[in-house]
Amino acid sequence: MVNWSVPKYNAKYNFLCLIYTMRKIKILIIEDESILALELKNVLESAGYEVAGIASNSNAAITFVKSTNIDIIITDIQIKGELNGIQTVKLIHKIKMIPTIFLTAFHDDGMLKEVSKVNFTGYIVKPYLDEQLLREVRLTSLRYGLDGVKTVMEIGNGYRFNQNEKNLYLHDNIIELTKQELALIQLLIQNIGQIVSTEAIELMLWYDKAVSENSRRQLLFRLKAKLHGLNIETVKGVGYKLHKDGRR
Repeated sequence: MVNWSVPKYNAKYNFLCLIYTMRKIKILIIEDESILALELKNVLESAGYEVAGIASNSNAAITFVKSTNIDIIITDIQIKGELNGIQTVKLIHKIKMIPTIFLTAFHDDGMLKEVSKVNFTGYIVKPYLDEQLLREVRLTSLRYGLDGVKTVMEIGNGYRFNQNEKNLYLHDNIIELTKQELALIQLLIQNIGQIVSTEAIELMLWYDKAVSENSRRQLLFRLKAKLHGLNIETVKGVGYKLHKDGRR
């Protein structure tokens, strides 16, 4: 098996001011066959990647994504449960756009049409060689500039978010936030400058239960009250948008 090394550094920046440090790329495996999942884990880890978790169904995968920073998802399309791999990724992408590689034993037109409706980076038909899988992971890491970790995100007006600590700072002071307030601001920061739909927010914060519009509005009101200087815009009937540096 070819030993593909983890990339050392890639100076790719977006509109945020970022501080980069070295680390391994974190991968989530979604596979309901435990033996296949462990084989996949061994291949990835032997190539220098970190398998952050293995999920056997949609619920486990979504729960994991909500609590852990993931760089790449590798998922089988046919998994047990109410939702298959494609449907699971659709839900995950409403929370966070994570580069995804699909594995499948099927390659008929119907399957390809379903996959084409999802934002994905790789599609591998079983059986496959280890080198094929690692090549797709390597290409994905290069395409998305995953060689460095975004440790501190400078939002503007003195605010910055430390992704490792999961803390929001105003200058050098930590802003005390509840679990839901933190989850909401983190989701807005990850999508800064873009509209985050109310559907995505409800999926992220209240995945296992129904929530009223009033509860969602109260949460946003409390968050705004704590974060003076941050411009969180309500886009009527659609969702919310966090503007960088307080500008629209």
